[in-house]
Amino acid sequence: MTGPSMKQALSLIFLIVSFRGQVESGQSQDATSEPSISMGNGNHLEVIHLSGSSGPTLKTVNITKVTKVVLSCKLPLPAAQTPPITGTWEKDGNRIDKREVDFDESTGSLSQKYEFDFQNGSDAGNYSCIFDTNPKSEGRFEVQIPPIWTKNEKEIRSDGDHVNLTCKSGQYIPLYWIWSKEVNGRKVALRNETGDQFYIHSNGNKSSLLIKSLIMDNTTYYHCDAVYEVGFSGVRIHLKVNSLVAALIPFVCIVAEVLVLVIFILACERKMKQKEDFAAEGEVFPEKQVVEELIDSAENGARHRKVEPASVQEIQN
Repeated sequence: MTGPSMKQALSLIFLIVSFRGQVESGQSQDATSEPSISMGNGNHLEVIHLSGSSGPTLKTVNITKVTKVVLSCKLPLPAAQTPPITGTWEKDGNRIDKREVDFDESTGSLSQKYEFDFQNGSDAGNYSCIFDTNPKSEGRFEVQIPPIWTKNEKEIRSDGDHVNLTCKSGQYIPLYWIWSKEVNGRKVALRNETGDQFYIHSNGNKSSLLIKSLIMDNTTYYHCDAVYEVGFSGVRIHLKVNSLVAALIPFVCIVAEVLVLVIFILACERKMKQKEDFAAEGEVFPEKQVVEELIDSAENGARHRKVEPASVQEIQN
């Protein structure tokens, strides 16, 4: 291979490796990204700016890994009030902290913070910051493990069909997914090795469970769980498998309704036709009766004329 060809080959290999590295780096960033404010030490900071004129301000905080969470509320100080003002923190309606709030003279605003270590699902909850102003000002943080969702929480299929149950976790990528089904009130994990009927496919923020050749025994609840470092978030899907007879019942009912309707229409038409025929016969009957009476009169007259001469001759004899 010549010198220029070797350089071109090396350049091409370098470009391919660099491009691959950028793609993998981008995928890694997408997998761990979280809508948080970095404080430089790995803490998760969330801030609510209160106006003081409206109701409670709400903010959702999603946590996927063990971290220190810092919740902060800021409130412009009303002109009619001067510090010090106390602030209160609550979790799920229970007081967890009460102290004087900080006052920033340069901005004329009040602020208070609450810090805690988020380690598992027990640290999730509704955290509220309350300023004891008049009127009271409040901010609420809904701290949670990111929820997952599914398009349909109830699926209805027939015996022998296939069904594909799917759930998603949005922008948060779990460590792994777990599928299970309820058997006698307890959850039984499903894997691709669980017979030939179940097939699980997971890719990033999406997971699906394919169930082939459904039978009546497949009717139950199926659980889809996304597992993170701090715990899991799940959704439950109810699958109902109907027998072929049950699947035909709606069709049979429709056919029966159509037949009843057709029979009713034919009966109405027949009755209307009978009424029309009866009315037509009623109009023709008087003329027919007159003709028959004239014929009867003529026949009676002829008989009378035939009988009368015979009677006279008999009298003479």
